[in-house]
Formats: sequence, structure tokens, C-alpha cells
Amino acid sequence: MKFFRNGFWQKAVTILFVLIEFAILIAFVYLLAGGFLYLPWFLYVVVFFYLVNLGILVFIVNSSAEAEYKISWLFFVAAIPIVGSVFYLSFAHKLRTKGQKEYLRNYYSVLRVEATREETLRKLKAYDLDSYRISSYIECASEGDCYLNSEVSYFGLGDDAFPVMKRELEKARHYIFIEFFIIKPGRMWDEILEILVRKLKEGVDVRVVYDDVGNLGATPVGYDRKLRQMGIKARVFRKIKPVLDIRMNNRDHRKIMVIDGHTAFTGGINLADEYINAEVRFGHWKDSAIMVKGKAAHGYTLLFLALWKCEFAPDEQIDYDYYSSDRFIEEAGGYPVSDGFVQPYGELPYSDTAVGVGVYLSLLSRAKDYVYISTPYLVLNQKVRDAIVLAAQSGIDVRVLTPGIPDKKTVYELTRSEYHSLLKAGVRIYEYTPGFVHQKMFVSDDKWATEGTINLDYRSLYLHLENGTFLAGSRAVRAMKDDFLATIAVSHEMSLDEYRKMRRRKFLLWAILRLVAPLL
Repeated sequence: MKFFRNGFWQKAVTILFVLIEFAILIAFVYLLAGGFLYLPWFLYVVVFFYLVNLGILVFIVNSSAEAEYKISWLFFVAAIPIVGSVFYLSFAHKLRTKGQKEYLRNYYSVLRVEATREETLRKLKAYDLDSYRISSYIECASEGDCYLNSEVSYFGLGDDAFPVMKRELEKARHYIFIEFFIIKPGRMWDEILEILVRKLKEGVDVRVVYDDVGNLGATPVGYDRKLRQMGIKARVFRKIKPVLDIRMNNRDHRKIMVIDGHTAFTGGINLADEYINAEVRFGHWKDSAIMVKGKAAHGYTLLFLALWKCEFAPDEQIDYDYYSSDRFIEEAGGYPVSDGFVQPYGELPYSDTAVGVGVYLSLLSRAKDYVYISTPYLVLNQKVRDAIVLAAQSGIDVRVLTPGIPDKKTVYELTRSEYHSLLKAGVRIYEYTPGFVHQKMFVSDDKWATEGTINLDYRSLYLHLENGTFLAGSRAVRAMKDDFLATIAVSHEMSLDEYRKMRRRKFLLWAILRLVAPLL
């Protein structure tokens, strides 16, 4: 069983302590009720808890969360009043603490180190007004700058990206930044680690960040200490603690690799063997990545440093000019010929704007001919669902690629439950027959694309740290389109009749899952 693999004791102790906390809380409530059962003022105790629960329900209704999120929590809190309220206050409320507000200020101050040049914006506006509008939104919502003097290479499989990653890491002379949700010992990571150790001996500054929850069962407990003993500046994002803490719900789902500020990789792949099909878990693993060379690599450098500064080293004096120096680009051969406009952007769980949702909605609303979507999880909120339906009903060719073999059966059933309204509107839905689709990609009109880590589910769109890249006029956009079309050619297209037959068997299951979807 997966539970008994690496990290078993960490998981077991955490679960035990959380259960103890809830047991104490529930015991206290029942003892309190039993002790006052025969007292005249027991009624006041009942009324008190009723009013507290009612207050939480009112708070949920008036919160700024998505409607689906509110409905799920209203149901949960009303069904199990005390426990539901504690869960909500511990894991789900959207109020920002003073510390989170300070975190946001510090994070965005790092990204503002480099502002989009007026010349770039002028050229973008001349190229296409819609591209300019999307770019302006991204910069306003996330401080993500738009760059020229960059080129983008697209890899339709992790298998193809991996040897290029190694080749570029071997060229590092100054620094390597690695931030991934999952870093799992095996062929892929071991070969990268071998290069990192060699680069350390050459004086290269190597920093590695991975997420604690993402690596449960994959990476040995205390693996960061082993990396630090090698000389790598390794950090674990928000280690699991046996306490109720809303911050534990916000995970670092980003995938970023930066070499000397002139080359960067991002996309859906993690640093684990299944992502290069060296380990088969759910059939053939379909994922993708992009390599960015030139000026736009600075955007990924700053995304990494913003997290490093705010999460791990608030007192460290970081020379941002050094890390985003154009000198390193010149050392690597100079600026490439501009391959369109490239705009890296990041997503924070307690920011004012869900940037990923905004980018997806912008592409759907501005498309003239087609929008192709590849996603492992299709758990839509009403805004995104309506935008997809509206685009399809307006005559836009909307196609969606989802997995044929699930990694999580519950989310797979949720994904399938979303098909009905989309198929009725004319959306063409394909399930990747050979295996699992993990890429998160939108492509539109041979002009725009976004590639990154942001899934179409509530957790990814609203609760995690994520990153994406908006491309306008890049040659990589056509490569993404061609890869999408080649992939659906070996996939099964779902028909409305086929869906209706499935729906008759699974209607009750899907209805229940849809009710709690934002909580999964």
C-alpha cells in the first residue's frame, strides 16, 4: 500500500495527532452537554453553539470564495455542525492574517525588481490588441513581466525534455534554481543530482525546493538534510506538522528550473521517473514542458527568489541585479532572435486575484477559431464552465483532452461528471486511451498558449502556489497545437450517447462528488 511507503511514520504521527485534537474537541462538547443536561441553563449552552454555527454559516455566505466552494462548506458545516465548523476555521476560511499580508507585499516587491519595458508593450500592442490586453491583465494581477529577446522550445513528453534539461544543467556556471512539487529519487532525479553535485564543486550556487505533501511516499523523510550535507541549499515547503493549520492546505505545486538566468524550464512534469515513462504507473504518461532561453528566463528567476525570500530566508540580502544580470545571457551566446512574446506568471493562494482562472477565461473569451485544452482534472467552477460552453455555442472549435487511465479514481469520476453540459454545447472531449494526461495547456488560434502547472480544479486554481507562461506569437504555439492534434488522434472521443449511458449508472455517485468537489 502507498500509505506504508516512504514517509509512513510522518503521515501516521500527523494523522494521529490531528485525530487526537478532534477527539478532545468532540469529547469536550459531549461532556459539556452531558454535564449540563439536567441544569436549567443547559438550553443556553445549546443556543450558544447554535449561534456560533449560524455565525459561521453567515460568514461563509458572505465570504469572497467561489459559489461552489461556499455550497460545499455550507453543506458540510450544516450536516456536522461542530466538527464542520472546526474544519472550516482550520482549513478553509479566506481571511488574510497580518503575516500573510506582509508576505504578499514582500513577494510582489521582488517581482517588481524588473518591470515590463514600454518598448515591449508598444510592440505587443502593435502585434495584437487582444494579446496586449491579456498581457496587461497578467502584469496587473501577478506582477508578471512580458519579455521579448527570448525563444521557446516545446516538448510534448517529459521523455523528450529530460535529456535537454541535463544538457543545459551541464552548462551552468553561476547558479541553478530548482523548485518542484515532487522530487523523487530514481533515474530522473539521480541523474540530475549527479550533475548538481558536480556543479557544486565548480562553485555553482545550487538551490532546491520541494513540497512536503507532494513528496509523501516518494521522498525519504529528512531528504533535505541529506541534500544540504552535499552542499545544496535545500528547503522543504511547509513541512507537515501534527496541528490544525490552514497554511497546510496551501502547497507549492510549481515546477521551475533556472540555469544562470538565461535558460528556464517549466510545465507539467515533476522530477520523478513516471514523468519520463521510466516507471509505468497509469499507462503511458503524457506530459509536456517548455524551455525558455533569453530575457524571459529572468521571470522564472524572480519567481523562485520571491518564494525563497518570503518562505525560507527573510533576512538574507539577495542581490537581485546579480541573479537577473544580462551579463549571463551574453556569456551564453547573447540574446536569441525574439520568438514572440513570453510572460511568466505566478499564483499565490491568498492573493486578491486568481491569475490562472483569469488567463484561461481571457483565452476562451477572445478566441476566434479554436481553443484546445489539455488537463488531468476537469473539475470546473461555474465561471469556467460557462466560458467553455459560451465559446462552443458561439461556433468556436473547443476540444478538451483528459486522461483515459486515472491516477485518482474519485477525481476521474468528477472529471467525467463534467462532460454533460460541455458535450451538449458542442465541445469535443477526448480521453487519452494509452494512459494518463498530466499536462496543463491551453492553445488558441495559432496565436496564444499558456503552459504551466495550473490544473482545472479548485485546489490548483485557488489554494496552491502555481506558475504558468503566457505565449503570444511564438513558434511554440503551433508546436503545441500539432502535438495536441497528434494526441487526440490516439485518444477516444466521447459521444453524448455514450456519456448518457454512463450517467444512468453513475448519476448518484456523480451528484455526491459534485457536491463536495471543491473540498477534494
